[in-house]
Amino acid sequence: MATTMAAGEERAASEVLRAIARHLNCLNEDSKTTRKRALEAIKRETIDKGLSSGVLQEVFTCLLKSLLKCLSDPMERCRETAIHMLGDFIRCVPQPEDSLPYLMPALTQRLGGKEILEPAEELRLSMVEVLTLTVEVCGRHLAPYLDDMMKILQRTIVDPFPDVKRESCKCTVHFAKSVPEHFHMQAESLVKPLMQTVSHQHSRVRVSTIEATGAVIQYGTGKNVDDVLSHLAQRLFDDSPQVGSVKSGR
Repeated sequence: MATTMAAGEERAASEVLRAIARHLNCLNEDSKTTRKRALEAIKRETIDKGLSSGVLQEVFTCLLKSLLKCLSDPMERCRETAIHMLGDFIRCVPQPEDSLPYLMPALTQRLGGKEILEPAEELRLSMVEVLTLTVEVCGRHLAPYLDDMMKILQRTIVDPFPDVKRESCKCTVHFAKSVPEHFHMQAESLVKPLMQTVSHQHSRVRVSTIEATGAVIQYGTGKNVDDVLSHLAQRLFDDSPQVGSVKSGR
């Protein structure tokens, strides 16, 4: 029965891939409009079709490199569609960890460099949300990508866009809990960006930062506790009751 199911899914995946072959080729066209329409057509034939998770896994394997290439497309709409499709696939496929060898270097390139390559703040947020989702569904499979994760989080925690800061702090907490036996080795590299963010003008950012700092202390080596405590002591006099309650554990 399982063999029949597998064969059926394989046939279904082949049909989908045949249906989108022309659209995949169009992703290499010079015309921005052609590339945008091709991505939208691929989405209609895959994500929007309600395919089984097994079929989606096979299709995702074949589409992954093309979608990641679209993250650097000059057209913002193409990048946006590609990011959302990546998130949809990662959420739906049974083995999202299979994408990590290609996904993590691509996200690190876009988010973890000295210069911010993605100019649109909403798309940076979407990419960090995809990263958080990846941590949630892949868990311990992310251990080999500790360096990449830290490069990204060091940059995105201090991103100019407040929502990116908050999502990065959320991602930090999930990552620390997912790979505690590895996280401690580089946890202290997040202390500096977190302490730069803990006095942000938005109280919700400060709350998220304190929660992430708690995870860094809990799952770290404890080397930077004194530095952290001096920063948090200043926040004890925070005007926002929410910030004060997070610090005091109320």
